[in-house]
Amino acid sequence: MGTQHLGIISGNLRDLPSSGCYSHILGENIIASEPYPPFPASIKDGYAVLVDDMSEIRKVIGTVTPGCQLDFDLKSGCCVRVSTGSVVPDKADAVIQVEDTSIVAKDEEGNEISIKIEKQVMKRFQDIRAVGSDVKKGEVIITEKHKILAAEIGIMATCGIQKALVFQKPRVALLSTGDEVVESGTPLSPGFIRDCNRSSLGFLLYENKITVVDCGIAKDTADDYMCYLRTAFEAADIIVTSGSVSMGEKDILKQVLQIDFGAIIHFGRIHMKPGKPTTFSTLTFEGKRKLIFCLPGNPVSAFVCFYLFVLPCIKKLMGFNEPRHIPVKVKLAHDLSLDERPEYHRVFLKYDDDCMLVAHSTGAQQSSRLLSVQNADAFLILPPRTNHQPVLKAGSIVEALLIKSI
Repeated sequence: MGTQHLGIISGNLRDLPSSGCYSHILGENIIASEPYPPFPASIKDGYAVLVDDMSEIRKVIGTVTPGCQLDFDLKSGCCVRVSTGSVVPDKADAVIQVEDTSIVAKDEEGNEISIKIEKQVMKRFQDIRAVGSDVKKGEVIITEKHKILAAEIGIMATCGIQKALVFQKPRVALLSTGDEVVESGTPLSPGFIRDCNRSSLGFLLYENKITVVDCGIAKDTADDYMCYLRTAFEAADIIVTSGSVSMGEKDILKQVLQIDFGAIIHFGRIHMKPGKPTTFSTLTFEGKRKLIFCLPGNPVSAFVCFYLFVLPCIKKLMGFNEPRHIPVKVKLAHDLSLDERPEYHRVFLKYDDDCMLVAHSTGAQQSSRLLSVQNADAFLILPPRTNHQPVLKAGSIVEALLIKSI
C-alpha cells in the first residue's frame, strides 16, 4: 500500500556544476576522458633508477619534485631524486625508497652528489604508479543512478569533471488549512489549535536535502484556497497540504482543486489507519505538471501519510532506484488488538538476545497524539481484524517500515 501512484511519476534531468551535485542522483554514467595518473608517478620518496643497473654507488644527476617535470638522460650508474607523487623520469623503471639508501657524498650546499644502494633486490616498476593505474581513459568512474556524496565529488575533481547530468530535486510547498489553525507561537483561544504539521513535515524534508516553500495557513474558504494554492503552484513542484480533506461541510479542498484548477484525483479515500482521507492529485499549471498530496490535519495521520506517500514520490523524482520503503521482519513484544482497517502502528525497536528486532508499541495510537511518533523507530504493518484473528499475539512476526536508523 502507498506506492501505486509512483507509476505515473518520473524525474527531470539537468546539468549541474560538479560542486553543486552533492546528494543528487546521477542521471548518466560519468566516463573518464583521460587516464589517472596521467604520468608515471613515484609512490615513495627515493630515487628513480634502472632495474638492470647493478651499480652499488649511483650518481645523483638531478631532482624531480611534485609539479615539476625535467628531462634527464638516465644512464647506468646514475639516479634521479624523486618525491612521492612526482613524475618518474623517462627510462627509469623502478624507484628505490630513501630508507634503502645511504648518502655517499654531498656538495658544499648540502645537495646529494652520490648515494649507495643498500638493498639491491628490485622489481621492475617497483613503487611506480603506472599511467591509468587508478583510472583508465574511457572507464566508467561513477555509474548512473549513483548518489553523489563527498567521495564522488572528489573523484569528479580528480578526473577534471566540471559538470554532471543529475536528477533535479523537487521543490516542495507546505500548506496548512483550517479556520481553527493558528501559528505555533500564538496564544490559544477556545476552539483553536496550533499548527505543527508544517514544522514536522518541513524538517523531514530538510533531512532529505529538499527545498521547502512555506505557504502558511489558508482559511476554509474557496477564495483563500485558490489564492494560497496558486502561490504554491508558482513556487513548487510538489504541494503538500494538511487538513480540509475529510467529510465536513468546510472540507472543500478537493472540490477547489478539481473545479478551479482542473486537477485529476488519482485516489481520495484509502482503507488504512491512520490517514483514511489522504488524497493524491495532479494538474498542469502554467505548462508544468504539479503533484498535490492532501494529507489529513491530525498530526500523526499527516506524519504517517507523508512517509508512506510523499517521501517515496520525492525519491522517485530524485532518481532513486528503489523509492519505496523496504519492510523488515520484527517480533511483537506484546499482544496487539487489530483494527478493521490495515494499520500503521508506531513502535520502538530493541534487539533481543538472538539479534531479532522486537517491536514495542509507543502507546496510545490516536491520530491526534504526536507523542506516539516521538520515540518511534518504525511503523508496524498490521493486517485488518478478522473473526479468526482479532489480536496479534506476542511473539508474532510482522513487517515494519523503518523510519530511523537502528
